[in-house]
Amino acid sequence: MEKARATFFATYLSGFKPSLFAMLFGGVTTATAVFAMVSQAGTAVPLILKTLNLPSCRSSDVYRGTQTDFKKEGDFWREYSPGVVAHRYQFKEIKRTRDVIMLRNLTPRDTEDWETLTVHLPACDGTAKLSEGLPERWTDLQLVGRAPRKS
Repeated sequence: MEKARATFFATYLSGFKPSLFAMLFGGVTTATAVFAMVSQAGTAVPLILKTLNLPSCRSSDVYRGTQTDFKKEGDFWREYSPGVVAHRYQFKEIKRTRDVIMLRNLTPRDTEDWETLTVHLPACDGTAKLSEGLPERWTDLQLVGRAPRKS
């Protein structure tokens, strides 16, 4: 009668110690959790960057454009024509989000709304836009891209 009542654990797992079994089970569970986290990282990273208001790329202090370049020098951003040493226009950074760097014009120009002129540089590569006047008028300025970092 005693043998008839033998359980699965008594018969097949009598050599296992509970601590060894718990350690093996914990190791498999941990490995599964790590694999799940790694496989989900591709979708988690953009959400974390958005939550922290960080751009999905490394923003830069130099943006090369199809017509001009924008460089941050000290507290100001300056716009340079290609191959020219002196800057044409000067800007003050007024806002930076994960998508755009907003630059307020400081240089007088031959337009009546020069004091409201704002350049919107994309934090990642894209089209720089210009807004001016009240109500705002928007213009696509030029394609810009982040300059490679110097190592």
